[in-house]
Amino acid sequence: MLAEELRNLGMPADIHRSFGIALISVWIDLVVWTNGISYHWWSGTVSARGRRLYAYNPVGDPVTAARRIAARYAELRGGHPLSRLVEETQCVLPDDRRPIDLRGRRSVPPVCPE
Repeated sequence: MLAEELRNLGMPADIHRSFGIALISVWIDLVVWTNGISYHWWSGTVSARGRRLYAYNPVGDPVTAARRIAARYAELRGGHPLSRLVEETQCVLPDDRRPIDLRGRRSVPPVCPE
């Protein structure tokens, strides 16, 4: 359900299942995991002791979880631009397969070499 909601928001979602846990890889430093009860992902903050603090959302509300993850995704996209290889690959993707700019524009125009 969450992966579908993330895709509806234009975010990539790669699912991995094993040993009673599922991981959804979204972006650099953004992996969501669930045990079937709740979703968890790094919030981007650390405690006073230097430990990562994680965001949480119950699995019964994947729409809210997707919106919260989308906010984190947008934050991370600003700090981790695409590599040249990924940008070149996106040049050959059809428009409906390109990532969406979550700040308002629909499709992220790839930087294609002439």
